[in-house]
Amino acid sequence: MENDRRLIEAAFPIKQTSIDSVHEKNVRHGHISTLHIWPARRPLAAARSALIATLLPDPGTESERRKLVKKIGGEVKTETTKSGKVKESTEGGVLHWKREDNPEMDEFRERIREAFDGQAPKVLDPFAGGGAIPLEAMRLGCDTTAIDLNPVAWFILKCTLEYPQKLAGKERTLPDFALEDADFVDQYLKKQGLTPAKRRDTLRGLGLTEGDALSTQQVMFSDMNQIPDADLSWHVRAWGKWVLDEARKDLAEFYPTYAHFETAEKPAERKSDELKRVPTHNDGTLDMEPLNGEYGDDYLDDDTNPRWVAKPTVAYLWARKVSCKSCRATLPLLKTQWLCRDGDKRIRLTIEPKEDGSGVTFGIERDVPKGIGQDLTSGTMSRSGATCPCCGTTMTMADLRAEGKAGDLEQMMTSVVIDGPNGKEYRLPTDEERASTDRAEAELENLFDEIPFGVPTEPMPGENALGMRIPKYGFKEWKDLFTSRQLVALGTFVKHTRRVREAMKSFDYGPAWREGISAYLASSVDRFADYNSNLCNWDNNSEYITHTFQRFALPIKWDFSSVNPLSGSTGAYDGALDWISRYVSHALQATNGEVTVQQQSATSQLPSDLDAIVTDPPYYDAIPYSDSMDFFHVWLRRSLHGLSEEFDNVFSEPLSPKWDHGKEDGELIDDASRFNGDQERSKQAYEDGMAEAFERCYEALNDDGRLCIVFANKSPDAWETLVSAVIRAGFVVDASWPIETEMINRTRAQSSAALSSSIWIVCRKRSETARPGWDNQVLQEMRETLPDRLRQFWDAGIRGPDFVWSATGPAMEAYSKHPVVKKADEPGETMEVSEFLDHVRREVVDFAVGRVLSRNGHADDDAESLDKVTAYYLLHRSDYGLAEAPAGACILYSISCGLSDDALDDQYDLVDISGSTAQLKAWDERSRPQEDSLDPTAPLIDQVHRLMYLWKQGDKASVDAFIEERGLSDHDLFQKVLQAIIELSENAERSLLESISNHFGGQVPTRQQSAEQSELFD
Repeated sequence: MENDRRLIEAAFPIKQTSIDSVHEKNVRHGHISTLHIWPARRPLAAARSALIATLLPDPGTESERRKLVKKIGGEVKTETTKSGKVKESTEGGVLHWKREDNPEMDEFRERIREAFDGQAPKVLDPFAGGGAIPLEAMRLGCDTTAIDLNPVAWFILKCTLEYPQKLAGKERTLPDFALEDADFVDQYLKKQGLTPAKRRDTLRGLGLTEGDALSTQQVMFSDMNQIPDADLSWHVRAWGKWVLDEARKDLAEFYPTYAHFETAEKPAERKSDELKRVPTHNDGTLDMEPLNGEYGDDYLDDDTNPRWVAKPTVAYLWARKVSCKSCRATLPLLKTQWLCRDGDKRIRLTIEPKEDGSGVTFGIERDVPKGIGQDLTSGTMSRSGATCPCCGTTMTMADLRAEGKAGDLEQMMTSVVIDGPNGKEYRLPTDEERASTDRAEAELENLFDEIPFGVPTEPMPGENALGMRIPKYGFKEWKDLFTSRQLVALGTFVKHTRRVREAMKSFDYGPAWREGISAYLASSVDRFADYNSNLCNWDNNSEYITHTFQRFALPIKWDFSSVNPLSGSTGAYDGALDWISRYVSHALQATNGEVTVQQQSATSQLPSDLDAIVTDPPYYDAIPYSDSMDFFHVWLRRSLHGLSEEFDNVFSEPLSPKWDHGKEDGELIDDASRFNGDQERSKQAYEDGMAEAFERCYEALNDDGRLCIVFANKSPDAWETLVSAVIRAGFVVDASWPIETEMINRTRAQSSAALSSSIWIVCRKRSETARPGWDNQVLQEMRETLPDRLRQFWDAGIRGPDFVWSATGPAMEAYSKHPVVKKADEPGETMEVSEFLDHVRREVVDFAVGRVLSRNGHADDDAESLDKVTAYYLLHRSDYGLAEAPAGACILYSISCGLSDDALDDQYDLVDISGSTAQLKAWDERSRPQEDSLDPTAPLIDQVHRLMYLWKQGDKASVDAFIEERGLSDHDLFQKVLQAIIELSENAERSLLESISNHFGGQVPTRQQSAEQSELFD
């Protein structure tokens, strides 16, 4: 590459990338996130944008940069909705979902190859995880290598990258059983673009539907060979349907369907509450003939005539149960009694103690009136424990944990969700449904005798493991996360998934096809497992089953739901198959470069002579990757065993790699449970491992290569450690770009140190001739170069903690281009990264506060002399007002201002920090400003609040005395702070502040004049 500088080091489409990344969170069909669960995948838009900007050279002029940035990201368009909300979107560019196939992408692929002398650049992701970054590298035509230590991640990467790349552009005839299925063929022909009329003719020609004789023109469609050959995605669908059909034969008895006697009109009118079980054919499908055979066609054609209407089960709702420690009654553990609370549809589960005191009786109440007391809907569970409906005794959480560890935490079915003509309905379970668990228990041993490794008895993480709460309640083995019937369902799908590989041989599928299809079907089992554990909830607002990994931890669920895998509803097997097939179809269009997938540690030797390494590494204790993904490891091991020698080697161990104390290597996360609870050893192992990984990256890159690292953690310690490790490995940090990637309602973002933006840090190799620097010169350079980048970020609308972190990259260049920075005034001492970052943060704070003080978006030099407490207040108030804010953000602000969060809470009485949230106290909630002995050097915010307190008291003389003593009438900075707070306030607070400001606008009397005025009033 002739130009040593890359585009990402000079310019980047921040706003466009952020808009399209956030939008992507709502995308489903064909998106990589639908292939398989993996924690914290980066948006494809962010990965694509970063890769293009990392691989393309900087054009050299501002005008050319703007053109190139626009070509990548398009233009930002705004519109105001009817509710008054401003909505931003992009127009043009290649980042928005579905624009990845725009013609401009061909131009980018060509320009990237030109930049590397006509060759495909070599790109590596050593922490590839869910595969978003390598997928985009492959799409851009790079020679891509994706590495991860975790076997589940390795499996996902093969499905994400390798199989599409191997089988793209290849088609073959669909198997006979698929071509004999009218619905399947109709769907396939529809996807080929045939009109409804042509599809009907083709189906008739194939003898799949009844109809009149075909014309000569129609007969041409009558041969099955006329059906176009299909790509990989449709063969996955075909064999997935085969698995479902085979599983239905085995599972129909465990998931019975019942019918009500009612009309067929909408809304239906029920004539009887009697339930009849619907018989099934030998293939497990429903047979309504025995129930409605007595009625003629004319009768059934009239929808007003009642008949037996089958209502397939959608889900079974359960509650865990214990015996009350006082009365020994069966105590159901329910968080809520609501079954449905969707608009006017309000249905609840009733609980009545039995007369004999042995337990409770459940009922269904429909049309629950609005305003019903919480005591009738909140269930038996609360934060303190579970209250027995029979005697009122509370079983504490400690009691429940003890019951669980003793093996006495069981479960009971409470209700059943069914699919009726009028929507979802709710009823009590039948005796047969309640007994289904016992029947499934009896089936388990025989079923899993046919499956490698048997029932999943692999041990779960210990109760002190990161993110693991359910082991505290006696869950010791992975099988404990499933009811017996759920295990039977999963085992059945595993059994028939394993049969596919042999069945395909009779249709002459080659090894690549057999392995790829089998792998995608194994992924379908995993997706089904995610909706088929006893950690799934019933969403009573939207009426669907939620999945296990709503967040990447395993908390206990007191009441849970179990899906019917044959139902076709959310969480069922056919839905999993559909999502995965859609992804395969998308991925087949992205195979523009060579791909290599490897299972290895990022600290081992990496491929050499790389042009770019782009990666999203793990962050301390943010996510327990291997412990949570072992949920899937145990099922993949059973589904894939024997598929190839490579699969058997990768999944040779019962669980995924954690930490090998002998080799001092393993998964790089900060989990003290792996070090006998030693927090320091755990933290040190993580930091040493990351440092070693960056050293391997340095060795793997060619001299002109770039390292681009994604960072999304607010912890200053984490940030400083990461940057220190990168610098020690030999890199210069020369750019950072904040890309908003998370929707604000994301659960983890609301309660943790996760950034709403991901910071993409750009590094290049430091010159081997680089010399030590001096702190005074490094700081001067930083202060001269940083403001331009800060203005760019501010104008792009970046605020809050993201603004603080985004400045780090450009600031770090002045520091990191030296192997070490010495202190000019302290011989022998060096300036560490943490000290340098303290200076950087203060510069950023001064910049941001200056914008708040000026109220016009321009700088205000007085910000540098503002006391740190008032600076913090203005930052916090500007970004979050007086509402609750994430504690992580406030901690970052406090550190940036040279304060501790404890001092803000205890010493200054400014912030109320509680758990994961922090909230500024209103002026009249603070005690400090009410003290008569307020220190003359008190922060300006204290002085503003003191004036407000005195003014509110009506003590005008004291107000004037306070102003005179502090010299506030001539204090320009105080006046600016006062005006800034007025702009940030509203209603009564604003009126009070404006009154004070107006008082300043007139001539503030001296103390003697105030006393004389008071005498006149007397």
